[in-house]
Amino acid sequence: MANHENVSDDHPYALPSELLQEVREAETNLRKSVQHVEGRYLVYRQMPILEFVGAAGRVEIMGGDLLQFLEPLVRSVALDSAEAQGRPPRRIASLESPAAKKIREFIRANFEKIRSLICSKEEKSEWLTATKAATTTQAIAQLAAWIAAHCHMEIGSAKIFATSILVFIFSAAKGKFCKMTAKEAKTALEHTV
Repeated sequence: MANHENVSDDHPYALPSELLQEVREAETNLRKSVQHVEGRYLVYRQMPILEFVGAAGRVEIMGGDLLQFLEPLVRSVALDSAEAQGRPPRRIASLESPAAKKIREFIRANFEKIRSLICSKEEKSEWLTATKAATTTQAIAQLAAWIAAHCHMEIGSAKIFATSILVFIFSAAKGKFCKMTAKEAKTALEHTV
């Protein structure tokens, strides 16, 4: 049975806690850049992050797009109950949102390079399957450095975008991206729900 068949299981996938910590940091930094108070109103700046040419033409990713994609992962929940009911499950990023479609398009356009950066041949079983903080941090750092150089982007924005890419990849492949063949990984990324 191919690995990508396991990806479509109905079991919910929880992102590793180390990646969620990176998401919290990225979302906080992005929120500071995108949101500001003008008068008594909260206003979103149109902050361009990246522009590239994908299969469908010119794609522009704005700070608000990434904030929309990451925000459900860090949104806090207020519980109003005298009885202990347990914590509700953490929401996941929508892989069919407009922001996710833009991230998917970037991954599609740069699939081989992204895969080579985060799937080390000598540690293939560890990358994007383990929940080690060093692994997640290293993957984000490698992706961010490449994005900054390749897309002429400042490193802070590149790190936020790299974190968004990893969230998409982890969620779509349910943590098995580097254990899959390239064809299985592409299929998993394309058939997200």
